Amino acid sequence: MKSYIFRLLLLSVLILGCDRDKKSDCKNAFCTDEFRSIGVSIKHVSDSSAVILTTFKVIRVSDNKDISPGNSIIPEKYGYYLLVDDTDVGMLRNNDVEIEFQGYINNDLLIKSRFVVMADCCHVSLVSGEQVIYI
Repeated sequence: MKSYIFRLLLLSVLILGCDRDKKSDCKNAFCTDEFRSIGVSIKHVSDSSAVILTTFKVIRVSDNKDISPGNSIIPEKYGYYLLVDDTDVGMLRNNDVEIEFQGYINNDLLIKSRFVVMADCCHVSLVSGEQVIYI
C-alpha cells in the first residue's frame, strides 16, 4: 500500500511539473546550426518556367505590417521568393502568424497568396499554404 501511495505522489509531482502552455522561454533550448527559410516558387502554368516579379511584399495580416525580407539566398531569377527565415523566430515564436505574399510586375498586382507560419525556439516552419504557385 505504501508503494502504491508513493507512486501516486511521484506521478502527481511529475504531471504538475510539466509545462502545459508550451511557451518555453527558450533559455535551455538546444538548436541545430542549420538556417531555415520558407519561400514560395511562382511558375507559369503553361511550361513551369519561373515567373520573374518586379517587386514583392510579405505582409503580416494581423496588423498589415510589411515584413518583407531583405535578401534571399536564392536569386529571384529562379522565381523563388523568400517569405520568412530564422531571423524572424522572435516575431513568430509560439504563434501561428498569417502572412500574405503580394507579387507585382510593373506595379500591377499579379498574385496574392496567404500562408500561416510559426516558429519554435530555433526555427521557422510552414503551417499552411502552397509553396509552388502556378499562374
